Amino acid sequence: MLVAIIDVLRTFQLAIVILGTIIAYYGSKSYLKTKQRSMLFLAVGFAFVTVGAVAAGVLFELLKFDLITVETVASGFEVFGFSLIVYSIVGMRD
Repeated sequence: MLVAIIDVLRTFQLAIVILGTIIAYYGSKSYLKTKQRSMLFLAVGFAFVTVGAVAAGVLFELLKFDLITVETVASGFEVFGFSLIVYSIVGMRD
């Protein structure tokens, strides 16, 4: 049972990494094309969310950190990333 739950978690983390990378890529590509700073903040925000997922996987799977530490680090990246995303949507005035 525990193995199945870990596999589901790995699948979700992989999906976050793939989708976050795609969004960050297209956001940065859009910034280079339009030079709108809001797109830069959007891309960097999604990059931080993605790095949070990668950090969680590396810390838990490879470095064997406990789950509380892993989730604290990942959540820190995600909060910062989502803050940048919110700023790009409602706080930027290009």
